[in-house]
Amino acid sequence: MAKHYRRKSRRETIRDRLILASLVLLLSLAAAVFFMTRCSAVQDNGTSEPVVSEDITERQPAASADAAALKAAAAVSQDAAPVSANKEIEQKPVQAEPQKEVKKVPEKKKQPVIPEPPEKKYTGERPMVAIIIDDGGNRMDYAKRAAALSVPLTWAIIPYLQFSKNMLELAQKNDIPCILHLPMQAITDKHAYQYVIGEGMSEEEVRKKTAAALKSLDGVVGVNNHRGSLSTADRSLMDPLMDELKERSLIFVDSRTIINSCAYAVAREKGVTALRNRGFLDNVSDKKAIRAAFDQILPTARKRGHLVMICHFRPATLLFLEELDKIYKKLPYEFVTLPEMAERLSEE
Repeated sequence: MAKHYRRKSRRETIRDRLILASLVLLLSLAAAVFFMTRCSAVQDNGTSEPVVSEDITERQPAASADAAALKAAAAVSQDAAPVSANKEIEQKPVQAEPQKEVKKVPEKKKQPVIPEPPEKKYTGERPMVAIIIDDGGNRMDYAKRAAALSVPLTWAIIPYLQFSKNMLELAQKNDIPCILHLPMQAITDKHAYQYVIGEGMSEEEVRKKTAAALKSLDGVVGVNNHRGSLSTADRSLMDPLMDELKERSLIFVDSRTIINSCAYAVAREKGVTALRNRGFLDNVSDKKAIRAAFDQILPTARKRGHLVMICHFRPATLLFLEELDKIYKKLPYEFVTLPEMAERLSEE
C-alpha cells in the first residue's frame, strides 16, 4: 500500500528555515569567539617580538652578524671564556637598581676633552690615498677577489674568526699589509664580551686582550677599531691600548665611529704613529652609492695631502674596487698602502 506524504504548510516551511538560520548563526558566533580567543592567546605570547627584532636588525645588521660570529669564535682566544646562557638573567637584579645606574652613567660621560693635534700635511706632487678594507675573517672568496687587485689596499682582519689566519696568510703571500681590526664596545652594547675592549676593564685587561689578539694574527702592521663608539671615547681604555701599540711600534688608525673619539689624540700623545679615517665608502651596499661616496670623499685629500678611507669585504664593494682597479692610475691621486703612507708622513 503506497504511503501518502502530507505537504508542509507555508507556516511550517518558514519555521524550519528560521530554525536552520538560528543554528547557522550560533555556529558562526561560536567560531568567532574561538578565533578571537586564539588570537588573544598568541598576542599575549609576544607577537611584538618579531617587530622589535626586525627594528634592531635594520639598525645594526653588520654589528649583529659580527657579534654573533665573534661569540662563536670566542673559545679560540686564550683569555676568552664561554658566555653562560644564564649570565644575563643572573645580572638582571643588579641592573634593576636605579640609583647605581644613575650614578655610573654620568661618570662615564664626563671624559676629559682632549684637543686633537693637527695632522701632518703631505707635500708630495700628488695627494696620497689609502683604502682599508674592514671586517676580514669571514669569507675567503671575498679575500681572493681582493687579492687579485693591483690597486694598493690594506686589509683589516677581525681576530678569532673562521678564516682570520687564512686571510692573513693570503695577504702575506700577495704582499698586502694587514692590520688588526680590534673589537671594541659600542654605545648600543649592554656590556663588553670577553674578547672585546670595553667598559670597566682595567689597564692590565686591555693590554692582555690586545696582546692576545695581536698574537693570533702575527705579522700585522697596526690596529684599527671595529665598532667602538663607547670605547674610543674613553681615555681610561685608550691609554693602555696605545701603550701596548707604542711598545710594539705599530700604527693606529682611528676608524672614527663616533665624533668625540679620543683615540687619535691619545695615540699621538703617546708617540704612536696614528691616522684618522675620513669616510666610510659603503654605508649603503650599492655600487653606484659607493662610487658616489668615493667621488665625494676623494677631493678632500687635497686639503691635507693625504686621505684614509674605509670600506668592507662586501659584494657591492668588491665590484666597485674591481672597477677602480682599472682606472686608479689615471686619477690625480697616488694610491698607497697604510704603512707606506705612515712612512712618508714621518719623513715630512
